Order: sequence, then structure tokens, then C-alpha cells
Amino acid sequence: MLPTHQSFGAHLGSLGSSQEENFLHAWFVPTSFEVRAETRYGDEVRVVGSPPSLGSWNPLHGVRLVTNASLYPVWRCDPLLLNESEVEFKFVIVRADGSIEWEERANRHLPLQGADEAHVIADWNAADGPATHPLMPASPAAAARTPRIGAQATSGTGVKILAPPSTATTRSPGSASTAGAPPATISRSDSGLVERLLVVEHHLPFILTKDESGAWSGKWDDTALLATSVQGGRHLMGTLNIEVLFVGCPQQHVPKESQEEVRAFLAKYNCIPVFLEDSLYKQHGRGYCSTVLWPLLHNQLPERHAGGEGGDGSVVPTLWDAYVKANDAFAHVLIKVIRPGDLIWIHSYPLLLVPSALQTLKVPSTCIVSLFLHTPFPSPEVWRVLPHRTQLLQGMLASHVVGFHLFEYARHFMTSCRRLLGLGENVGAGPAGGVLSIDLGKRLVTITVSHVGIDHDVLQHRLRQVETQQHRDDLLAKCKIKGRTVIGGVEMLNPLQGTLLKLLAYEMLLKDYPMWRSRLTMVQVCFPDKCRPRSSEMESTEIRRVVSRIRSAFGEDSIYYFEVGTELPKEWSVNGRLALFCLLDVLLNCAMRDGLNLLPFEYVLSKATLHQSQITSAGIVVLSEFVGCSHVLNGGIRVNPFNLEHVVEQLDTALSMPINERAARLAKDHKFTCDNTTATWLKVAVHDMRRVRSAATALAPCTRSLRSGQPLNPLPVEAVQRAYSSASHRLILLGFDGTIIQQDKVNQHLKNFQDFSGHSLSPPAAVLICLETLCADPRNVVCVISGRGRVDMEATLGGIKGLGLAAELGFLQRKPGMKRSADDDTQWHRTAIINDSPWRELASPVLLWYTMRTNGSYVKWQESAVQWCYHDADPDFGRFQGRQLTSSLLAKLEGTGVYIGHSHAKCTVEVRLSGVNKGIAADALLSSAQEEAPVDFVLCVGDDDDDEYMLSAMTARVSSPDMRERLLGRSFLVTVGNRAKSHAQYQTNSARDVLSLLELLSGNSVGPAMVEPVQQRWRGAASFTH
Repeated sequence: MLPTHQSFGAHLGSLGSSQEENFLHAWFVPTSFEVRAETRYGDEVRVVGSPPSLGSWNPLHGVRLVTNASLYPVWRCDPLLLNESEVEFKFVIVRADGSIEWEERANRHLPLQGADEAHVIADWNAADGPATHPLMPASPAAAARTPRIGAQATSGTGVKILAPPSTATTRSPGSASTAGAPPATISRSDSGLVERLLVVEHHLPFILTKDESGAWSGKWDDTALLATSVQGGRHLMGTLNIEVLFVGCPQQHVPKESQEEVRAFLAKYNCIPVFLEDSLYKQHGRGYCSTVLWPLLHNQLPERHAGGEGGDGSVVPTLWDAYVKANDAFAHVLIKVIRPGDLIWIHSYPLLLVPSALQTLKVPSTCIVSLFLHTPFPSPEVWRVLPHRTQLLQGMLASHVVGFHLFEYARHFMTSCRRLLGLGENVGAGPAGGVLSIDLGKRLVTITVSHVGIDHDVLQHRLRQVETQQHRDDLLAKCKIKGRTVIGGVEMLNPLQGTLLKLLAYEMLLKDYPMWRSRLTMVQVCFPDKCRPRSSEMESTEIRRVVSRIRSAFGEDSIYYFEVGTELPKEWSVNGRLALFCLLDVLLNCAMRDGLNLLPFEYVLSKATLHQSQITSAGIVVLSEFVGCSHVLNGGIRVNPFNLEHVVEQLDTALSMPINERAARLAKDHKFTCDNTTATWLKVAVHDMRRVRSAATALAPCTRSLRSGQPLNPLPVEAVQRAYSSASHRLILLGFDGTIIQQDKVNQHLKNFQDFSGHSLSPPAAVLICLETLCADPRNVVCVISGRGRVDMEATLGGIKGLGLAAELGFLQRKPGMKRSADDDTQWHRTAIINDSPWRELASPVLLWYTMRTNGSYVKWQESAVQWCYHDADPDFGRFQGRQLTSSLLAKLEGTGVYIGHSHAKCTVEVRLSGVNKGIAADALLSSAQEEAPVDFVLCVGDDDDDEYMLSAMTARVSSPDMRERLLGRSFLVTVGNRAKSHAQYQTNSARDVLSLLELLSGNSVGPAMVEPVQQRWRGAASFTH
């Protein structure tokens, strides 16, 4: 009876995924089959089995064994088999007359899971003999010395499995034995210098003053109304065992003639000033930052164009120029003081271009640049309004680390990068866990999410100060609140702070809930927005109008309103704010959009401290769901400030809440503020930068070499050149998109045209020239293996004489050395079995269904595959639909002999014939070249998951006994870009580096002179220049 067919689509799909367990072993296992079979003249012996590489039980597509006069009656072959749990197979004889004779026995079994290589020795039709136990050689060299079993083996089947060496448990003194744990705090960088942290802010946290004699003095700005987390935690940086320097503009104007004096004075405090001209300072800070960036970052769309008071876009070019110049000025100051090993920590939206400016100025490679954004990052639909959106994204991505307070902001940032820059994100990359990353090809940008806290100890100390009690007494004297429940808060005079919504909600509460009229009062404090004075004045006028209306309707004691600089002194300090928080029973925040707001944290600490001595003083926070800290203060009540009825209902709930529930909610938030302090946040931020710099525990470049567990080495270009020059028969295998064409150009092309058909994207002219030169050398066999279709491969590379082409991952091939003719299809041949199952008819309606329901998606058909692409769809919805489509196709196409895979990076769901991959194609090319002459040089370069099949196959083949010695030091398996896991030996950064390598090898090639000038021949080719 004919053996049953088994589909290996699911196995191939798992091999193509990016899960770490799939990279623990090689994807291909070098396997030898030897069988003693008496045959007649003209007969052939084949091995046929379950995997596509053994013909999927079709004897006409099985692997042919060979023999000769010295071997007969032993037949042998050496195929590569995919690394799977077990392979079923039989030997068959194809008679000279075309008849088939199967072995009359049960299927044979070959276990391959985790094997390094496998050898099968059998007699035709004989029963199985006992298999040897798996062997575990101590080293690759020991494995190479293991003898192969000869044809004189005893009757039956012998199976010998060589497992790869086990992972060593010993560690070198410099190895990281606790990769998952935080490294010990260090005080010196790798260069041996004292480690330094450069904190770069728009303004220095230092207040300068000049006395009547003209002498400069100053003090740290620890009493700012909304001191940033870095300023507030300045003294905590001493616990980091690191030297800290602050870089930024002085808060006060410094005349040009006094700048050197001020620079020397500030140096005593480890402060480095950045002096901007007055006009530049205003256009940068109050111009682009305040009128363009800040509103957009808070999801506020302009009325007309982005920028200017009232949305006047005519000033945007001038303001943008100022923004660029100011960021360049910061970079030029930094580059003068930076030394190797420094950690450079840049803060918030005024300085988003500083990382790219530093990159242009060639910051030392051992320095780590981190950017932390203290505002929200808007949704992609809002961000795309910015005229200079891509420049700002690229500026941020020039950092090694980009930090956000909330995952929501990080998600918006990554989605904008994906949509506007064509970049994919790799979530969860790196051994540390808890981090995100964006793959730029040559490196990963680490994305961190950590909400800053407050300085618990400092605020506790301030709460105990006499000054705080004095502020409390002053408020009690001004406000008749005895016996009343107090609602209130502190906000900036900015429409997005939602103070007007708060007042309207309070007014509605008093109208709709009469029982609270005599039992409530509101105490509200506002302070001017110095960056937007005009908007601040308008907001103040409207607030005072509503306050007056509330007082008229419900009495003078129903609300008390104070503005800093008017009813309160300009120097109203942190102590005054804490005094107010101690009086409030309910902190109400109705912000329309807010990023970093630590005032609710301060309120929680104040009330928790007070509650320890007064059991009835447990406060509660009612927070807008649009303020960042509402996502971490889970004991509070979240409200939608735009739904006044909802706010009023929740206020009534808070006011009526039993004291034990209020105390429990307060305790929950108090625990968070104690566990997540400014000190904790600072240590995590510095720790992340150190890890990125560390070669042993880097967040971005995690383990790459699957054999050794060590990071991949850079490609040794000189060694490649030496091996190439001395070789007599060379094989060069190249990927296409991402390997010889920059991946960002490919992504942008797909966004513009969706497909390559009719809109072919060619490699740069310089690449085409190199390929032509290499193919002209008779010692070279050169082939480009791609997932593109045959027509497109012909259109882009068909004009290069002698170049081998493999389309559709190798399903269609055009052998190297053949003359090119775009009209002659006979030169192309299929390399895999033609699947006669109705998978196309079954898949088509399912694909159409999802295409109709996913805007921006489309279907692309090939001879061996079909792809459902969602490059232009909403990324999140497209990924969701892709998962659903994959499940539907798996159910619909079960047993049809196809592979179904979902690639998040490529934004595709693919159905393709099982057994079609670049590894099988590459192995066939190597075998074909080997038949002509012994190959003594192999260069294999790829960049993506499909290329990993090719790299794995080449790894298995060049390490086989008949090639290992000849190709020792002469095979170079290379991955392009920053892949987290790869079967390659070496790494190169980008397609530009591949071009440089090809140019170098072309210079060492010989061949007939070119007839046409290359500039004319490849005039229409793409360019690497952006």
C-alpha cells in the first residue's frame, strides 16, 4: 500500500517564525542515505518520504542515489533535511521501463530533532536493526573526526545521529553570569575614565542673580512650581555613583559680555550653559516649541496650519529654522565637552533634534544618547499634521534609547514610525525583558516605558516644615471652610488643563445636588503659562467670569479662586502647594490632555501623611482619564471631563464614599508613590543606558550566533578579499530587497505602488555594475535569490549576462551562466513539486473576504504562493485581521500541502507550497556548482527570515565532511542589519556595506571588458542617495 501523504506546512511555519526556540538548532540537517540494493542496468534508486525535500511520497520527485563501480551495490546520497522531530521514508527502485518498485516493509523512521547531522545505512527491504544511541561530541572538531558508517554494515538499518555540542556551563571571568539581573553599579566607563551623565534640558535647574556690583550668584531651582522630575531629583543623582553635569540655557538673560564669566561661575556647580541669541531663544521656545509642537503633542489640532498664534502657518518656516538652529547649538556645546563613555540624557520636546545633530557631529561610538519625552505623544493622525514630522521622528530615532511615561505614548510613537518612515517594530527584543525596540537595520532603538515619581523623602521633610504650616494657616484665614468638604486643585492657565470644565462640573453639582450646597466649597489655584501669555490671559478672564457666576448663585463661600502673581505671591512655593493639598478632601482634575503631572502624586503623599494622625483625613483623587498619571494611580476615580454629567456623578460618589473605602484607595496609591520614586526612575533610566552600552547585556543586540551564543562579529572584509583572490571556483549567493537594496527604499516603494509588477525597483547602478563584473569572471557562480516574481526579476536583473536568478524563494530558477532573454521562458525551470490540490480555489474567497473588510489591503498572486498584504492598512487593525485570516486559512487549507505564515515585519499573510524556501534553492545551487569543480569560496548574504533558510542550509553544507576542510576560513555567511537571532557567522550594517564589499571583490575579478559605458547601461537604476 502506498504510504500516506503528510503535510509539513505547520512545521515550515514554525521554522519561519521568530520565536527563540526555533533558533536553538540549525534549520537543516546534513543527512546521508546509503542502501545496499541489487539492481538491473538502467535502474535508479531513490529515497522517498514525507517531507517535500524527499518528494512528499511521490517517487518521481524523490532524491536520487548514485553509485559507481567501486561502490556497487551500495547507493548513496547526501540531501539536506529540515530539522523536525521525525521523518518517515522508504527506498524505491525506478526501473528502466518506468515502473516503480517499493520496499515491501513498513515506513522507515529517522529522528532529527536537535541533530547536527544524521547517517542512514540500510539493506533493501531488510527489517530495522537496533539504532545506535545519539552521540554528543565534545566539540565540532570531535564531530569531524567521528567515522562514517560504511556499506559493510550488518543487515538492517543503522541510524547515527550526531547532536550539536551542549551549551557550556563554565563562564569566563568577563562573562555575564546574571544576564537577567541588573548589573552592579559602576563608577568607571569601559575606557577607564570616571563615568559621567550629561543631563540636557531646555533650561538649567539653576537660578542666576546679579547684584548691584555686577557680581553673579545663584542657587538651585528646587522650588519651581512644576519642577521637572530631573530638577526635583537633582540631589538624588549622587546615589548613582556617577558624575552628573547639567546642560541647558540659563533661565535668566545673560548679556554677551558676561557669558564667559557666567560660564566659569556655573562650572563650579557642574552646569554647562547654552547661550542663544535673544531672537533665536524666543523663536525656539515661545515660537516653535510653544505654538507648534506643544499643542500637537497634546492632540490639539490647529485651526488652519500648524503653528503660530491662532494657527497662522505662514510663520512656521521661520520658527522651524529657529528650532533647528537651537538644537544645533545644543549639539555643538555638547560635542565640545563629551568624552568617550559618557551617558547623554536629553529631555523633552524642545530638544528632539539634538540626537541627530550629535550623530552628524560624530559623537564617540562608546557614548549612549537617551531621549526622554515628558509630554504625551499624539496619535499618528494628529502627528502627521506636522509639516516636519519625519525630520522630528528621525531626530528622535538617532538616540539609542527613547523613553516615555506611558505605553500609550510609546505605541503612538512606534505607529508613527511605522506609517511615516516605513519602519517595523520588534516588541520584547533583548534579554532584559520589559522593553520595546525599533529596528533601523544597522541598530535597534530601545523604547522604554517608565513613569517618573516624586521625591518622597524631600516632600515628607517639606510637609513637616514650619513654612508649610504657615501657608496652611494663611489659607484657612482667607477661606471659610470650617465644617465643609473641600474640593479643588492646582492648574496652569491653559485651556488643555481643563480648569473651565472643572468649574462647570462643580457648578452643575451644586445645581443638581442641593444637599451639597451648604456642605461644599472649592479652593482653586492657577498659575500663568509663561510660554503662552496671551492664551493664559484669555483663560484667566474666562475662569474669573465663571467663578463670579458661581459665587452669585451659591454664595461667596462656595468657591475661592487664587492666581499666583495676583492673589498669591509670585514666589508661591512647593510648601504652599502642599499646604493646599492637606486641606483638600477631593483633588479634582479635568484636564483635556496632559502628560507629566506629578501634582496628584504630591496630593496622595500629603493626605496619606496627614491620615496617619487624623483618621478622617483620607482624601481621594478624581482624575481625568486624559492625564498620564491616571493610568498608574489606580485608587482614584477616572472621569471623562467632556461628559459633565459623568463627572458630577463621580464627584457625588467620591463625596459619599465611606471613610474606610477612601482610606483603602488612598493606601493603594500611596504604596505606588512610595515604590516608584524619582530615585527609582533615575536609577532605571541610567541602568538602561548602561545596558545598551554594555556588550554583554545590551538591550538591543541580544544573542546572535546560534552555535556559540555570542554576538556576531563584524564581517572581516580583508579576510574575504584574501580568500576570494586565491580561490579558483567561487559561489556568491545574495538576497535582494534589504541586501542589495536599502530596506527603507523597498518599504517606501511598496507604500507607493503596493507591488513590484509594472513598477520594478532596481538596485543602485553601482550594484548592477558590480554584479556584471563578478559574473564576467569565469571563476564565479553568482545568483540572486528573492521572493519577487519571475517577471520582476527579469525586469531588474535580467540584463546581466551570466547572473543566476531564483524567484519566488527559489521555486523558479534561472541557472547562472545562461544568456538572458526576457522573451524566452524556457530558461526558467521549477524546482519544487507542482501541487495539484485545489488550494488556490479554496484560499481565494477567504482572501477576498478579508480584503473587502480591511481598507488598504490587497492580494498578490504568484505561481507558488499568494500573499495578503496590509502595508497600507491601519497597522494594528491589519495585524489583527492578519491573525484572524491566518486562523481561517489554516482551517480551510488543512491537508492541502501548503505553508501558511503571518509576517508582522513584512505585513503579509502568505500561503505557499510546502518545501519552497531559499535554503533548498541555495543547496541546489551549491551542489550544481560543486559538480563543475570543487567550490573553494562561498559568500552568502541575506537580511530577513527567508534568508535564514539560505544561511542555515549553507552552514550545514559547508560544514559537511567533504567540504569542511576545503572551505575552512573560506566561507562567509553574512546577515545584513541588526537581527536579534541569525544562523550567519558575520554581520554587516546595511546594504551600503554590501555594495562596498561587492566593489572590493569586483576589483579582484577578471573578465572580458565591458562594451557599453556602465553609466548609460544602468542610467535608470536606483540610487543609495536619499
